[in-house]
Amino acid sequence: METHIYRCSVILLFIFIYFLFILGKLLNPTVEELIDNEKEKIPVELFVMSRCPDAVACEKVMADVVNEVNDIATFKTDYIATLNSSATYGATCKHGDLECKGNIQELCFQRANSNQLTFFNYLLCIHRSIDRVGSREWAKQCSEEVGQDYNPIDKCVNSNTGLNSFIESIQRTNSYKVNSSCTIFINGHKRCIKDGDWYDCPKGHSVKDFVRSIKNAYKQGLQ
Repeated sequence: METHIYRCSVILLFIFIYFLFILGKLLNPTVEELIDNEKEKIPVELFVMSRCPDAVACEKVMADVVNEVNDIATFKTDYIATLNSSATYGATCKHGDLECKGNIQELCFQRANSNQLTFFNYLLCIHRSIDRVGSREWAKQCSEEVGQDYNPIDKCVNSNTGLNSFIESIQRTNSYKVNSSCTIFINGHKRCIKDGDWYDCPKGHSVKDFVRSIKNAYKQGLQ
């Protein structure tokens, strides 16, 4: 009788250990699994100018899109400017040096905080006063409003890190042959342009339209 109880106890112990092992796998995915999951996400890229009214309108729409598909898509902004080694920020921006600085502030925010929901909340904040985009005080105020310490952003903006990020961003924009702010790419393909009017948007330009495009691309990637 005691032997039988002992065997049952051992079996139950092994079952319990196996259960803990499976639970651990579910709650703590491996690095490889995390990387695979990240690969499945759909890249959404916005090519913009930080003081451009069309970028403001475009990013307002995309802020709602992010809320819908945050778990299956990555959102990134790159910037439109003309490389110019003699310019203050290594490039000439359509709306002046303040725009160049605003571009760098946004790039540095993304470096300091990878939460894309927070980043778009930051964009919505600075858009409340487009004439102040590029101002250190305004960037600091909006960073703090969304819960981000401005110090690491400030250090980035005033260092080669920020400047190099800006130059690399312009180079990426040029590689896509993009000239209009705001141009939207989804999964590596041009999806839509907001430049005065919305155009080159065969699948629509509403929040629902962009969400549908991202979800369809995600589903295709899983097949």
